[in-house]
Amino acid sequence: MRSCDTCPGSNECAATNLHPVLAQVFSLYASGVTDKFDILFALEPESEALLEKFNSQISPDCWSKAALLTIADTITTLIVGLDSSPPLADTFRQRIEADLAMAVDAFSRFPWAVAELVEQAPDLYQEIVDRTADAAFADHMSKRNFVKLCKQVAYR
Repeated sequence: MRSCDTCPGSNECAATNLHPVLAQVFSLYASGVTDKFDILFALEPESEALLEKFNSQISPDCWSKAALLTIADTITTLIVGLDSSPPLADTFRQRIEADLAMAVDAFSRFPWAVAELVEQAPDLYQEIVDRTADAAFADHMSKRNFVKLCKQVAYR
């Protein structure tokens, strides 16, 4: 996934450090906390410290990468949570679509570019494939179908 032009990499990368913050935002949003200020007040102290620490060096590319990493986490968790029986294709697609839509909604109040979901969909797909064992994701969804799904969610 694309990093910002001034990314220091490793432990100082703003996207990598803000990824857990957006994961917490996604979790709060999924549990029904949808107001931006309620979300900000509900963040753990560690998340607030990360926001303060990286505030001066974060760019829209950093926010987008952090959001995409969180989406990869969410979909990977969904796949790992499936039992050994393969899901119905439509149900699997609907669950991924619902997670993508929730992520777009949850992150809409943060300065990430939703167009990056479309532009970097192939990289996001590969990130998910790399995180899942035995091609569990690739067996159920092709890269082409995933990119189409990302476009559908981003442009609705």
